[in-house]
Amino acid sequence: MDVVKTKNLNKDFFLGKTKIRALIDINISVEKGEFLAIAGPSGSGKTTLLNLIGCIDLPTSGIIRIDSIDTNRLSSNELANLRASKIGFIFQSFNLIPVFSALENVEYPLFKKKKNKKERKEIVMKALEDVGIEKFAKHKPDELSGGQRQRVAIARALVTNPKIILADEPTANLDQKTGATILDIMKKINEEHKTVFIFSTHDSKIMSMANRIIRIRDGAIISREV
Repeated sequence: MDVVKTKNLNKDFFLGKTKIRALIDINISVEKGEFLAIAGPSGSGKTTLLNLIGCIDLPTSGIIRIDSIDTNRLSSNELANLRASKIGFIFQSFNLIPVFSALENVEYPLFKKKKNKKERKEIVMKALEDVGIEKFAKHKPDELSGGQRQRVAIARALVTNPKIILADEPTANLDQKTGATILDIMKKINEEHKTVFIFSTHDSKIMSMANRIIRIRDGAIISREV
């Protein structure tokens, strides 16, 4: 069964009276356990596609199914609940809350869950251990390196045990060695938990590790590589 499926997906934007076709008839299927790269140059539509799959944005037309749920039929509150329960996000700019410690940043998504403080801390510490950053649990983002911040961001994405993790250029702000380490962590999580990873990227290292590559240009799929 597909964890993600899109059918004839389109997204338009308007700049004044000019219509920009950001995505054109996108059809993809993603199975459990995939490590998928969506590749393309800047402005090709890959981040827009991730935002639609993540229910952050809405399509102009077409269908998106997440774990067999037709997202077009959901209210804004239901979409928020779907994001919280099934999808984790990793961004190139980390998107950590500056005044929170690493532990508090990772804990934040759990406040919507019916967990007491002790349960939350156990889950958070396990997530921090999984990415090898538990010793820095009390450190704030400005006390951490770029690689350490990205590990915190990965732990935050994992903490709700999502079926899908969407990673938008996750190595773009990291040096080559640190980026490779971060990728190894994500690949290990993918293999051990069968969590789907979908990357927006032009990083050759990510593409070499992906089990599939979907290339897009000017909003349209131009090739599919296994």
